[in-house]
Amino acid sequence: MKDIWNLQPGTRIVVDANQYGQPIGKEASKLAEFLGTIARTGSICPLNTKHWKHLSKYVLENILRIVHEKFDLQGKVEDSDILSHVGKLRKEFKSTLKTRHYKEMVQEGRRIEEIYENNPPGVHDDQWKWLVERWGTPQAVVQSEKMKESRTKVRYAHTAGNIGYATLNAQFAEKEGREPSRLEQFRFQHLLKDGSDKLNSDAAEQVYVRNKWDEACKMVKDSMPTPESSFMPQDNIVLENEIYTQVFGPDKNGKMLGYGRGMTKSRLFGYGSVTRGSQSTSAISTLIEEMSAKHVEQIQTIQAEQAVREKTLLEEAESRFRTEAAERETRLIAEAEERFMKLTEIQEAKFMEMMDACEKKYKALINECMAKGMSIQFQSSGLDDKAFSSDDDE
Repeated sequence: MKDIWNLQPGTRIVVDANQYGQPIGKEASKLAEFLGTIARTGSICPLNTKHWKHLSKYVLENILRIVHEKFDLQGKVEDSDILSHVGKLRKEFKSTLKTRHYKEMVQEGRRIEEIYENNPPGVHDDQWKWLVERWGTPQAVVQSEKMKESRTKVRYAHTAGNIGYATLNAQFAEKEGREPSRLEQFRFQHLLKDGSDKLNSDAAEQVYVRNKWDEACKMVKDSMPTPESSFMPQDNIVLENEIYTQVFGPDKNGKMLGYGRGMTKSRLFGYGSVTRGSQSTSAISTLIEEMSAKHVEQIQTIQAEQAVREKTLLEEAESRFRTEAAERETRLIAEAEERFMKLTEIQEAKFMEMMDACEKKYKALINECMAKGMSIQFQSSGLDDKAFSSDDDE
């Protein structure tokens, strides 16, 4: 890609994109190849991080700056899609380095120092050392085995050369005046271009795909209506889409196979464009309105039920509170009466003790006073004790 790297300042390659923000046309292939050179250049896109999202903000901004200097994306392609594509190519480059320069040496039992010295051309020494150390960790080994297992579950690989699926779909739409069905996508993406409806050499190696394709062709043939029926072309698209889903199964993880890199269900059905099948924009709008009305009705029902539940819970809480308050009041009154009775008994007992003590005190005082008064009287009258006889009680 030297011709692109050496472009004169201010000169940019214009890249077109479809309504989903996917690059299309012959310039899209140049963009993809150029992103590959960025992903393989360690000074621009370092390899010594586990994931491309772990790269520094400066590195990511620099990658975008270089891309926008060389290509005019017309504001149709998101920066996040560019970075995601670079991350994918960076991951593939790591895998290539591991296969060509690491695995054989490990299998041969080479020392780690020898593997360090087997630095591939163009890869920085420190980044290669980081990769070697990373690949030797138990976590990386487990992850590698998982990826191998996942790879065996791939239903069919990209076999259309360097032309992306998005570009193939755009070429079909330009030629036919409509977007292709899912089976039509599969046909021009995986079949020979001579019109023989035979799988190309790469896809033919996949028995699963061949059997599925034969099954789909038979189902379409058996489902085709008679010539005198009122079967419209858009009905045929719907039929092929349904057969594709029945034969190859529904798309998983929100990804839409056959639409190009990065296509998801939310992106495909969220742009307001004419989607696959006989659905038009107006039909989709009607469907959305119906779903919105149903959603509003469901929300209103839920809110009404919630209000009833809240009212019931509030009434139950108030009733329970009143009952508990009455029980508590009764209990407190009983406890107060009990404490009052005990206090009254204690006070009565203390009062009686006090009265007994006072009575004893008064008696003693009276006795003392009487004794003193009689003694003075006796003395003043000149009488003494002898004056009283034992018989004189008075």
